[in-house]
Amino acid sequence: MRAIASVRATLPYRYIEHPFDKRHGLDTAGYLSKRDLVTGHPHDTYLTGYSAVAPSVFRRMCRHWIDTLAARRRVQAFSFVDVGAGKGRALLLASELPFRKVIGVELSKELAHIAAQNIEKWKREYRARVPIRVVHQDILDFCWPRTPLLVYLYNPFEREMIEHLIECLQSAAKAGSRCVDVLYLNPVFGYLLTRSRLFGELWSERITMSQEDQNADPYATSTDLVSAYRFSPP
Repeated sequence: MRAIASVRATLPYRYIEHPFDKRHGLDTAGYLSKRDLVTGHPHDTYLTGYSAVAPSVFRRMCRHWIDTLAARRRVQAFSFVDVGAGKGRALLLASELPFRKVIGVELSKELAHIAAQNIEKWKREYRARVPIRVVHQDILDFCWPRTPLLVYLYNPFEREMIEHLIECLQSAAKAGSRCVDVLYLNPVFGYLLTRSRLFGELWSERITMSQEDQNADPYATSTDLVSAYRFSPP
């Protein structure tokens, strides 16, 4: 009983339906612990849990990132990749922008299936302007697009997997356009990106959620910390 009480105390809105889902008939809300996400894969041990980004925070971070693009780079050149896509809310929000393509990579078959259902509903309602899909796959096996990349992380992994991911991004950059940006929400291991000397920090900002998002946040918080990084090897 103490464990249950603790979860309720730290996650008072764990099961609340977000207005974003109510408006569009989707299932992207809620919180799942790492124990809820066990798949039997060896990398289960590195998972951190699932909760979806607040739409107001996502839209703000994307606007801030767009402001950093040089005149020779446009959003249309970038592929958006959500690492640990969960139920796919970030994919749907990303499709509001004119990315070349929007891809989610998710280790959980169940969550990938939910994300795919959400994508189909979103496409029917909005006729998404960009190709959008989710793949059920380990991120270390993912074949990265050879376009400029915007990689989105919502604190998906523990340290060891972030270190492996950095190596993958380095390889992807060398094989592709050498242009890789990272948006990292709740950047617990963001220091690993800069310490690798492969990425420089563009900015770090604590973004205030809209009142609607605050009212439905699983953690009952009002802000999220986001950091942005750009591939810039010495």
